[in-house]
Amino acid sequence: MLAKKIAVNTIISALARAVGILLALATIAIITRHLTRNEWGEYSIMLTFGGIFAVIADLGLYQLMVREISRPQADELKIASNIFTIRLLSGLFIFALAPLISLFFPYSEQAKLGILVGMAGFWLLSGGQVLIGLFQKYLQMIKVATAELFGRLVQLGLVWWLVLSGAGFLPLVAALSLGGLANFLLIFWWARHYCRLRLAFDRAYWWNVLQQGYPLAVASILTMIYFSSDSLFLSILKPAADVGIYRLPYKILEGLIFFPAMFVGLVMPLLSRFAQTDREKFKNIFQRASDVLIVFAIPLVAGTLVLSPAIINLLGGGKYNESTAIFNILIVAVGMIFLGTLFSYVLIALEKQKSLLWISGVAAIFNIAANLIFIPRYSYYAAAAITVLTEALVVILMALVLYWFFRWLPSFKIFLKSLLAAAGMMAALWLLPGWNLALSLVVAAIVYFGLLYLLRGFSRADIVNLIGGQEGENMPGSENSAV
Repeated sequence: MLAKKIAVNTIISALARAVGILLALATIAIITRHLTRNEWGEYSIMLTFGGIFAVIADLGLYQLMVREISRPQADELKIASNIFTIRLLSGLFIFALAPLISLFFPYSEQAKLGILVGMAGFWLLSGGQVLIGLFQKYLQMIKVATAELFGRLVQLGLVWWLVLSGAGFLPLVAALSLGGLANFLLIFWWARHYCRLRLAFDRAYWWNVLQQGYPLAVASILTMIYFSSDSLFLSILKPAADVGIYRLPYKILEGLIFFPAMFVGLVMPLLSRFAQTDREKFKNIFQRASDVLIVFAIPLVAGTLVLSPAIINLLGGGKYNESTAIFNILIVAVGMIFLGTLFSYVLIALEKQKSLLWISGVAAIFNIAANLIFIPRYSYYAAAAITVLTEALVVILMALVLYWFFRWLPSFKIFLKSLLAAAGMMAALWLLPGWNLALSLVVAAIVYFGLLYLLRGFSRADIVNLIGGQEGENMPGSENSAV
């Protein structure tokens, strides 16, 4: 039944997340049509600052929360309350630094005020994010997705009303913060159903958490450097409008990479449980998770290459046609992030998180150097290409480290079958030009999974197991199938 619960949580949460992404994209579509290209660029700068400081504020606490409360006989109240308190207080200080630091950047006064107003929302979202570990442990990610939907709806409703009222830049930023407040309140309320959270100040435990978390924190900061330095360098070296052109498809990327994080987060308690006690079960879970991520990453990349013009036109209202080429480049990075997310969590489960430090450090050095060299000349095209190369470097290095420590990597037999099915899907989309975007997505899914089934990428037994569940700790799937 555990496999069924993971599958049901993943599917329902994914559907809710898909709706959340649609709400976020609808909000962006309204904002991009209402603001000028330069103002959207300034809004994008605020989002870039928020993303950077959210990573700094993480301190490795989210991964530690998941790992520690998943262990046998864990003192859940002590762990959750102390880690939550650390996140709230450290986050308050860290996010307060953002508007102060922005004073030293060559931004307009409006952009700097936007950073000041927007950081409140990012602080609240950060506070709720650390509690997600509780929902993962109890396989209740549906509630996390629901809270996000609620926050998105609040923001969308406020943005719609503000645009109709003729409001300007700053009220639209404030709508983001109010949406973050709605999300946080619902997450916190639901979390208290599983654990009676309170503010806790166990100094000895705080010190222990920070000692364990610092490798993850440093690795996250280094990851942030190579993940966000492109937008930051664009904002310094190029006009705000260039940042807006780049950030429009980048916002889609940020939404999509939640899916592997959500799925692997649900699998993480199993990985942590069996990493030291049952290597065969650990390998099985690792293999199944890898297969699932590949099966969904391949059509995502392939479908985007065909549908990107329609997607960008829908979001930008015809004002950001330059973003189409950027989207086609960035989607390749998304595919790599699917596997990279799994590899990083596996390293954490094996307690090899310190290896993430030097991997992220190498990637950050490469990314910064490449951005400084190529962005002044090639602008957002360089930023997108460097993002892809950096993600490829990270995945390769993590795979090498995993093999060095574990002497085993999952099979990638499913890759070729997924690639062939995706090729058929792309052909179907090309033969049906001008179709409604939503209908095209439905056709793409039917063609891809139909072809994958014919290629024996998954079996009827997989579907039965998914619907009916199976005993044991394995991921959904039969012994002879890839998924």
